[in-house]
Amino acid sequence: MAGQLRQWPGLFVLTALLCGAGSELTWHTSRLASTAFAAGADSSWQSFTPAVGVTFFPSAGVTVAAMLLNNRRLWPVVIAASMAAAAVVDTRHGVTLAAAAGLAVAHALESVVGASLVRFWCRGAPDLRRRIDLLRFVTGACVLGPLVGGLLGAAVGAEFAGIWWPAGVLRWLAGDGVGVLVVGVPVLLWPRQLPLIRARRWEVLLVTAVTAVVSVIVFRLPVPPALLLLPLLAWAAFRLQVIGAALCSAVVAVAANYLAAAGFGLFATLPVVVPARLAATQGFIMVLMLVSVLIGQEASSRVAEAKQRQAEQRERDRLKSLAELGRALAAATTPDDIGQATAAHVRHAAGADALVLGLLSDDGATLNWLHMAGYSPAIEAQIGSGLSMKQPSAAADAVRTAAPVLISSVTEYRERYPAGGQWMIEADAASIGSWPLMVGSRAVGVLGLMWTRPQPFDAAQRAYASAVATLVTQAGLRARAYADEHIRAETLQAAVLPAQPTKIDGLEVAVWYEPAAVMHGLGGDWWDALPLPKNRTYLAVGDVVGHGLPAVEDMAQLRAAARALAIQGLPPAQLLAELNIFTAHTSHGQFATVSVAIFDHATGVLRYGSAGHPPALLRRAAAGEVSRLNGGRGPVLGPLRKATYAEEQVSISPGDVLLMYTDGLIERRGDDLDTTITQVQHHLADWQPNVALHQACRDLGTCFAAPQRKDDTCILAVRFLHDDTVAGEGPPAVEGK
Repeated sequence: MAGQLRQWPGLFVLTALLCGAGSELTWHTSRLASTAFAAGADSSWQSFTPAVGVTFFPSAGVTVAAMLLNNRRLWPVVIAASMAAAAVVDTRHGVTLAAAAGLAVAHALESVVGASLVRFWCRGAPDLRRRIDLLRFVTGACVLGPLVGGLLGAAVGAEFAGIWWPAGVLRWLAGDGVGVLVVGVPVLLWPRQLPLIRARRWEVLLVTAVTAVVSVIVFRLPVPPALLLLPLLAWAAFRLQVIGAALCSAVVAVAANYLAAAGFGLFATLPVVVPARLAATQGFIMVLMLVSVLIGQEASSRVAEAKQRQAEQRERDRLKSLAELGRALAAATTPDDIGQATAAHVRHAAGADALVLGLLSDDGATLNWLHMAGYSPAIEAQIGSGLSMKQPSAAADAVRTAAPVLISSVTEYRERYPAGGQWMIEADAASIGSWPLMVGSRAVGVLGLMWTRPQPFDAAQRAYASAVATLVTQAGLRARAYADEHIRAETLQAAVLPAQPTKIDGLEVAVWYEPAAVMHGLGGDWWDALPLPKNRTYLAVGDVVGHGLPAVEDMAQLRAAARALAIQGLPPAQLLAELNIFTAHTSHGQFATVSVAIFDHATGVLRYGSAGHPPALLRRAAAGEVSRLNGGRGPVLGPLRKATYAEEQVSISPGDVLLMYTDGLIERRGDDLDTTITQVQHHLADWQPNVALHQACRDLGTCFAAPQRKDDTCILAVRFLHDDTVAGEGPPAVEGK
C-alpha cells in the first residue's frame, strides 16, 4: 500500500502543473496530461479489490480540471493525451485493446460533456469559493458528465466483460463523480488561492500531514471516522478557507479508498454485500468532501465579511483623518506647522511608524527635510541633513519621476538601490513608500512613510497617501504665499509705523504695539502722535477690518490721509467726515474704526471724536479717577457715505493721562466689552506717577492682551506735562514689536 500512496503526491503535483500552466505549448501540455491521467488510472487499478472495488477514479478529475483551466484550443490535446494514457494503462492491466479504446472514448465523452456544461453555466472556469459555482460544478462535472460517460462505459463493460449494464452505469457514475469531486475541487481552487497557500505554506503542509496521520489512525479503529475527522477539517477550513478544506478532505478520501481496499475500517468490514460497501465508502467520501468545502466556503465568507468591515472602517478612518488633516493644514502658516500637522494625523491613519517630509531646494540639487517623525535619533543623525538628488534612493526617484515609489522589503530596496538599504535595517523598516508633492506637472518635494510591518500597498492605501500628498502640497503653497504676504505686510507696517513716537514738547508719549498670533496674520491697527501748527498736537488710534497685506495697506492709506487732514487744521468731527469718504473709496475691507483727538497746548483743551471705536480713557492726576470719553460718537468709517460726526472737548490738567487703544486690548472670550473696559479703568487708576509711561503701557498690554489673540493690540498713552517740564528719555516705546 505504501507504494500506491506514493503515487498520489505526484498525481496532484502533475495535475496542478497541467491545470495552472495555461500553456500554448502542445507537447508540454500533452505530456503533463498523459502523465497525470496515467498516474490516477494506475492508482485506481492498484486500489481495486473484490472486497470493495474501485471507490473513485482520480483521472476523471484530472481531465475535467485540465479542460476547465485551459483554453478551449488545448482541449483536443488534453483529450488525446488522456485517451492515450487510459488505453496504455488499461491494456497494461489486461484489458483488450478494443475494450480499452471504448473506455477511453467514454472517459473523453464524459470530460467534454462535464467541462462544457460547467463552462457554459459559469461563463468560464468555476470559482468554487462560491456556492452557486460549486453546485454547477457538481451538477455538470460530477453528475451529468459521468452519467453520459457511464452510459457508454457500461456498454463497453457489458460487451467485453459481461457486466450488468445498469450496475455498470451506477458504478461508473459514482466512481467518476467522486473522482472529479476529490481531484477537481482542490486543483480548480489552487490557482485562485495560491497567494494564501504561499503565505501559509508551512501551515498547509502541517495540516495536510496531520490529516493524513489522523486518517490512517481513524480508519484502523472501530469508530465512526467523522467523529475525529470533521473537527480537523473544520480547523483546516477556518484557517485555510476553501483550499484547506478541499486539500484535507482529498487526503481523507485517498486514505479511505486505500485503507478500505486493504481491509481496514468500517467500510471494508461492513456485514453487507460488496456493492453496499462500495456505496458506503463513496457516500462517505462525497459527503465529507462537500461538507468540508461548504464549511470552507462559510469560513471564507466570514473572513471576507470581516475583512470588508475592517476595510470599510479603515476607509472611514482615513476619510476622517483627511478631513481633520485638511482643517489642521488650513491653519498651518509655516513649514513646521505643516510637518507637525501631517505627522499628527497621518501616521496613525496610515498605520505608519515613521514619516518624513522633504522639499526640493531652489537649485534642485537637494531634498531638504522639512519634518521627520518616528525615526530614532541615530537615523535622524544619519539622514537628517538632507538627501542629494544624485544619490539613488526612493525619495529622490519619486521627485525625479513625479510618481510614487513603493518598496515592500529591504531586499527589494537593495535590488533597486545597491548602495543603500542599510538605514532600513537600522530602522527595522519592512516597507516604505515615497509620494511626490506635485505642483502642476513638477515635483517640488516628497512625502515618505515607513512601516515596520510589510504593507500590501493596495489601491485604498495608495489613494490615501496620494490625497495626503496633495493636501500637504496645497498647504505648502498657501504657507509660502502667506509668508511672502506676511513679509510684505511687515515691511509696509514697519515703514508706516515708527519704532517710537516723536518727542513732543509738553507731552510724554508711550506706545505699546503687539501683533496678533501668527496664524491670524498682521492686522490694520495703527497709532499716531503728530505736532501740528499753532501749538497743537494730533493724537489717533485706529483699526482697519481684516488681516494681512490688504489690511496693512488700508491702514497705511488711512493713517496718511488722517495726518494730511489734521495738518490742514480740520477739527475732529470734520476730519472724521472727510476720512469716512476717503475710506469708502479706497478701503479693501470697506470699513474701519478710529479715535482722534487734538490737544491745544495754549488753552489746555482736548477736542476728541470717535468713529465706531472704543472710548478713550482719561486719568485725572489730582484724584486718580479714570473716566471714559464717551462723547463725540459716530458710525464706523466707510459704509455710510454721508455720515455725520460729532466732537466733544475736555479740559486737561498737568499730570493727566490719556489712554487710547484698539479692541485687541479689551476683547476677551467670555467677557463683554463694557466689563473689560471697566477692568482697564481700574488698572489705569492704579498707575503710579513715578512709573515710566512706557513701562506702564507694557504692563497693561501684558495683563489684558491674551497670548493667542486674534487681533493686533495697540495702546497709545499720553501724559500731559507742565509747559516747563521735559519728558524724560526712556527705552524704545514700542514693546513687543
